[in-house]
Amino acid sequence: MKRKWTVSLLSISFVLMILGFTTIAGATELRFLAVGYPSVLVTYYNQNVVPEFERLHGVKVILENTNWDSRMDKILISIAGGVPYDIVSTGFYSVYEEGSQDLLAPLDHYLSRWELTNRFPAPVWEALKWKGHVYAVPQNHDLRAIAYNKNLFAQVGLDPNQPPQSWEELILATRRLTRMEGDRLTVRGFARSSSVGGRAQELFWFMRMLGVPEVDVETYTSNLDKPEALEALRALAEIAEAARYRNSEMAGGFALERVAMQRQHPGAFVTAIQQNPGIADSYGLFAPRRDPGSPPVTHDFINGLAILNASRNKDLAWKFITTLYEEDVLLEAQVISGFMAGRMDMMNRMMSAIHPKIGLFYDMFNYLQTSVVPPPRNTSQQVLGNLIQQVYNGELSPANALDQAHHLWSMLLEDWRATIK
Repeated sequence: MKRKWTVSLLSISFVLMILGFTTIAGATELRFLAVGYPSVLVTYYNQNVVPEFERLHGVKVILENTNWDSRMDKILISIAGGVPYDIVSTGFYSVYEEGSQDLLAPLDHYLSRWELTNRFPAPVWEALKWKGHVYAVPQNHDLRAIAYNKNLFAQVGLDPNQPPQSWEELILATRRLTRMEGDRLTVRGFARSSSVGGRAQELFWFMRMLGVPEVDVETYTSNLDKPEALEALRALAEIAEAARYRNSEMAGGFALERVAMQRQHPGAFVTAIQQNPGIADSYGLFAPRRDPGSPPVTHDFINGLAILNASRNKDLAWKFITTLYEEDVLLEAQVISGFMAGRMDMMNRMMSAIHPKIGLFYDMFNYLQTSVVPPPRNTSQQVLGNLIQQVYNGELSPANALDQAHHLWSMLLEDWRATIK
């Protein structure tokens, strides 16, 4: 009899175990593909956000963190395998590249009912549109303006409270701020981008100060052949020359006052403050403009969150996204990750939690513009950036560089248009 009960108990335990597994496997799964998250952010979500969401909605949340190189392969494999991710991290290019391929679901009907939609600046939602539809919610802004050192401005007789208001003033200030001691460059007036892609992005930025985007998305044509592109590249070359870019600067960069002006985003600001807390006292920020009568422009690259079109749980996915934007959750996520989502009503809390001068970047949102780079974006940016470097080196004229880039971009844009759904 004892053996019979033992067998029965084992049988019941086995059945309960199977039922338990069946319950878990049969429960709705919400799959979230995060990209490039710091491990501490993944831990925070898994320990402090996911359990309560699972309890409230009877769902199993699976948060997977990957890198940008693997992201698209994982998305396509998940769709082909019939188990698509529901939520995915997006890059600055996702809205137009993936929105044009119907990979992402439009979010307009969710945003029209979301109480937080108007807490983000209107230009942000415009930047996240493709053909009239919003495809992502902003999670991190690589919002670029020009940081400048007020102390270095004052040392050379420039008004520390009046940054340059035109390209001509920017060039003159760069020349005046650049200092040589013998054959050593002790202060660079303006630090250009150190990356090939960054040099291309600086051209996009300056073109937009002239009111011309790098690509006409209605006709899928390159604007690198426009007079404004030539004017922008010539100005950048003159700034590079004024900053003596061929000379190596002393170690320390902007944080240690070896650079007077530099393109910076919120993450770069935080890094500079960590390297030298005292730099905050002389830290200034401005949105550059072509001339005093033209609008200032900041250049934004927005990473966000989107819902895949193939998701079978779109409403639940949206609920999880909104959970991540609850004020306390979002604040903690931003503090531990360095992200800046751009909720304007949280500016004061961000200033208290991170640094008072992070508020300067919130002032830049109204001037933001974003870029459309022809796919494959690495090719189009790298080729253009290398051509720009040849201009800086005096190996190629600005007109010749832009002509070569325009020819390539025209072919890439034609290829892209052929794939649009």
